[in-house]
Amino acid sequence: MREKFLVAVDAGGSKTEYGLRSLSGGEMRHYVYGGSNYRTIGVERAHANLVESFHTTCKAEGLSLEDIQGAVFGIAGCDTPEDIDVYREIVGAIGLDETQTALYNDCELAFLAAAEAPGLCMVAGTGSNCMAFRPDQPVIRAGGWGALLSDGGSGFWIAQRIMKEMLLFADGSGTDRPVYAGIARHFGIDKLSAVQGRFLAMDVAEIASSTRVILEYAESGDSYAREVAREAHLELWELATTLVRRMDYTSEEALHVVLTGSLFKNQWFLEEFWRGLMERTPNPLHRYLVTANTSENAMRLAERLYGVG
Repeated sequence: MREKFLVAVDAGGSKTEYGLRSLSGGEMRHYVYGGSNYRTIGVERAHANLVESFHTTCKAEGLSLEDIQGAVFGIAGCDTPEDIDVYREIVGAIGLDETQTALYNDCELAFLAAAEAPGLCMVAGTGSNCMAFRPDQPVIRAGGWGALLSDGGSGFWIAQRIMKEMLLFADGSGTDRPVYAGIARHFGIDKLSAVQGRFLAMDVAEIASSTRVILEYAESGDSYAREVAREAHLELWELATTLVRRMDYTSEEALHVVLTGSLFKNQWFLEEFWRGLMERTPNPLHRYLVTANTSENAMRLAERLYGVG
């Protein structure tokens, strides 16, 4: 009898990462391809990239579809019923039976891989959002509707606030801040006159990448960086406490809170966020910090859903 395999998929805007592991265990093997978020690259390209990369991965492993026990797809930006319909059609084109596949956005995946309802998952990375999970009830969410109009308290939100002030300073207005030097080093900018041209060419992800530097300054006591980080905490606390109210549980009901995203890798930011959330939430809270990537979370859930025994 041939060995059966589990497949974990991280379908993002810039890359699609696969993880494969046999039911008997062993190391998870990884394959990486181009992006498959249809809102970023369009439906046709997302369809082609996801279907082709799935079959290319199976071919590289010498597998047929009959060898796949189950596949879990973690899809960034799969937020609305329309999104789910698009991805169900794409995944259906792979050729697996519907009972062999499960689709989640990255926030759902992080929560389900780490905890059980009732609870929250707070994502704070390049973007931000919060979801609330209740037993046998629909998921509810707040935030996460894109960098331009939403995603308060995210890495992009923090970096944009400071980099806008840095641009003004480069134009001859405002006050010099120590964190500006750190941001300039991060982006390889060696003179003030190069700031405008360098910043102009950046996308959301590259802008957000400077948040690591900003939080290091905040952690070391820089008052300006701490002020902006505090405003980010307020944005994130509002998302979480809004959903706690909407869950409508008694204050005695314990909630599991899953935290994931690059901002929580900074210990100071993490502890400040957690302290403030406990102060603002009447319910007992149990914290789960998820540092695994989406493909690893998808594999953990695949083992739970499709593993034998």
